[in-house]
Amino acid sequence: MGLATAPTSFECTVDGGLAHIVLNQPDRGNPIDGDFCREFSLCMAELSERDDVRSVLISARGRLFSVGGDLAALASRGAALPVTIKAWTADLHTAIVRMVRMRAPVVVAVQGNVAGGSVSLMAAGDLVVLAKSARVSSAFARIGFTPDSGSTTTVTRRIGVARARRFFLLAETMDADAALAAGLVDYVVNDDAVIAEAEKIARELASGPTEAYGGIKRLFLQTPNRSIESQLEEEAQTLAAISRTADAQEGIKAFREKRKPKFTGK
Repeated sequence: MGLATAPTSFECTVDGGLAHIVLNQPDRGNPIDGDFCREFSLCMAELSERDDVRSVLISARGRLFSVGGDLAALASRGAALPVTIKAWTADLHTAIVRMVRMRAPVVVAVQGNVAGGSVSLMAAGDLVVLAKSARVSSAFARIGFTPDSGSTTTVTRRIGVARARRFFLLAETMDADAALAAGLVDYVVNDDAVIAEAEKIARELASGPTEAYGGIKRLFLQTPNRSIESQLEEEAQTLAAISRTADAQEGIKAFREKRKPKFTGK
């Protein structure tokens, strides 16, 4: 099963609770362009509301995960470049917000180099699996641009303000070990194991307590902006609400019966 409106810049299938998005323009380096931004926004609007989506896996075909923004397309806009940027980001930024806020956990499998705005797309994932040979590049300052695609939020939440600022100001490129040490990614594996490892994690999440996952995501999303008193009260309110779910009741019952719980995502 796919999306209500079939995209052209990527593929998306939903099977067994897992929505798998595959960037499929390898000959172009899987760029971010107007079509991708529009289609990704529609995709996230739909996936975030589907009861049959309990986890999301994002991967890509080809040598590169994504080159980031389509510079050739941007260069062709001339004086209309600022308007184009606002149009593209209106869709892309909405998509990333919905991806971050959706209850289903998002796993990103990065099999090759990733640059520019696509680093933010990667960093917005809840769990990121990176190939050992891959490089993560902040390309914005090299062309006189500032970050977009949520970069100053998604990357900063992973590696901290000071490290993120350095990453963008110096237009740094991190190898896999550096990205792992900084916290920009969660796992580094052999190149040929990236997709399998990421899918294994995503499948496991797809069989888990989806509402609880959504609660965990929301709590961590708001943590930097709350006082400890406010956050602890939010933890209590969230747990109280989650405790009413069928999955929470099943988890308690399974624990008492000394068996593995069978979660349904409800």
